[in-house]
Amino acid sequence: MALVVVDPLRRFTVKGAPFEVDGAESIVNGINELANHFRQNSLPVIWVSRLIRPQLSLGTRTSAKYKGMNAAFTGEWAEMDHRLEIKPEDYVIFKPRHSSFHDTDLEIILRENGVKETWLCGFTFNVCVLATAFDAVAKDFKVKFVVDLCGTLPSKFDEKTVDSASIHEYTKIISDYAVGEMIASHDAAKILAQSSSGISN
Repeated sequence: MALVVVDPLRRFTVKGAPFEVDGAESIVNGINELANHFRQNSLPVIWVSRLIRPQLSLGTRTSAKYKGMNAAFTGEWAEMDHRLEIKPEDYVIFKPRHSSFHDTDLEIILRENGVKETWLCGFTFNVCVLATAFDAVAKDFKVKFVVDLCGTLPSKFDEKTVDSASIHEYTKIISDYAVGEMIASHDAAKILAQSSSGISN
């Protein structure tokens, strides 16, 4: 198993940030705790950050939706949250698109560590976390979503705003049916201990 933390970036986690997620501080604290559980069980922790390359666009749909908001994707807002407890033994990778697998070494890291199952958390559940999950399944990795450590933003569709809680629930339904299992962070220590005793990756 490996923990993959997707886009724990300041634009989502800091108060007053361009895309501030409700409850982000609690999510950050929970991610730190979960990462410690993985390390204690000698399992890899992988931090993934979105890197906007100057010569590339944000992606066609992202560019269209957030035209004129490039500042939200660069500078201090593009940094990982400073409260994250990233350790020397952890992996840190950078991705140019939504999925953590696209144009990165994530699959290589997972294969070299003998990983068969990925635990996903981070920001945002319905975009980059879900995109990563779809690619993980396509590459025959099992997926678990640590749902209370996945942040979600509200979304506007057909002139109506759908609140973040509803988006979160919709994403859970879609993901549980087609992608992976939903788990809660408070169950993590028990699950990891049981898996480690069975030498399961």
